[in-house]
Amino acid sequence: MSSNAGADTVWMNNGDVLSGEITKLEVGKLSLKTKYAGTVLLDLKYVTSMDADRQLWVSLVGEKQASLRNLKGLTPGVVVIDGDGRERSFSSVWPVAGIHVEKPALADSWQLKGNLVASLDSKSGNDEKSLVGVEGQVHIDDQWNKNAVYWDLDLENDEGVKSSEWKLGYSYSRYLTEHWFVQGAAEQEYDSEEDLQTRTSLGGTLGYRFWETSQKTLRTSGGISRLWEDYQSSPSQKDYALTWVFNYRTPLFRRWDYFANSRTFFRLNQSTVLVNVTQGIKVGLTEHITWNLTHMLDYDSDPAEESKKVDNRVKMGVGYQW
Repeated sequence: MSSNAGADTVWMNNGDVLSGEITKLEVGKLSLKTKYAGTVLLDLKYVTSMDADRQLWVSLVGEKQASLRNLKGLTPGVVVIDGDGRERSFSSVWPVAGIHVEKPALADSWQLKGNLVASLDSKSGNDEKSLVGVEGQVHIDDQWNKNAVYWDLDLENDEGVKSSEWKLGYSYSRYLTEHWFVQGAAEQEYDSEEDLQTRTSLGGTLGYRFWETSQKTLRTSGGISRLWEDYQSSPSQKDYALTWVFNYRTPLFRRWDYFANSRTFFRLNQSTVLVNVTQGIKVGLTEHITWNLTHMLDYDSDPAEESKKVDNRVKMGVGYQW
C-alpha cells in the first residue's frame, strides 16, 4: 500500500479508501480531515490500515508517552517506524493507541461501552428447569487499562416455589505492551437450590493477547486464585487454585460472530478441576440490537453430594449494545 502524494490514507474494512489529513486518534476514534466532507470521525475497529505522509506523535498500547513516528500501510495492518528507523509491523491497527499532531500531555481518556441481554434459559444436568434472566457487562477502558463489570441473574417461579441464581464479577487488566498484560479478577456465584450455594474467587493472572480487532479476539492468561465455597449441608471449603483463562471471538459470516470463553481452576489441596465454559453465537440485527444464543457448561471433577459432574445450560435472548 502507498498513500496519495501529500495526503494521508485510511483503509476501511468495507473496502472504502479515504484520503485526507490524520489529526488525532483517541479512545478508538480516528479524526481524518478531508477536503470533501470536513473532519470525519472513524471508529478504529473498522479501520484495517492507515498511511501518513509525515511524522506524527504516535503511542502504542502499553506505552506511557508518545514518540515521533511514521505510519506505513499494510494489507491489512500498519508499519510503525520510529525516529531511529526501527520498524515494527502489525497485522492490524489496534496496537496504535494514540495519534497527535503536536506532542500530547499524558492523560487518561476513558471509553465506556457495554451490553445488556434479556433471555430465556433452559438448564439440564441436576434437574430440568426453565428460567428468565438478564445479563450484561460494562467496560471502562483507556489505552493501557481495562475495567470490566459483568453480571448474570436468573429467576424461576415453579408453581409458587421461587429460586434464583446469579453471578457477579469484576476484572482489571493493565497492558504492559501491545501483547502482555496482568489481570486481577473477583467473582461470586450463588444458587439458592444447589448444595454448593456460594462460590467466591479472587486472583491474578499474567496474560498474552495474540490479537484484538473488531472481528477477532484471542487472549489467554494463567495465574493463581483463592477459592471460597460455601455449602448448605456440608462444611465450607477454602483452597488455592491454579487458574487458566481463555477468550476467543471470530466472525462466521456477515454479522454472525462466534465466541468462546473459559476459566479453569485446579484446586491445589483437593487436586480437583473446575471448568466453566461459555460459547455461542451473536448476530447483529442492527448497529445496537443483537440476537444471542449461548451454551454454558460447568464441570466439577469432585462435585457436591447429589450433584452431577456436568451442568449444561442454553440461553437465547435479545440484547442491546453500546
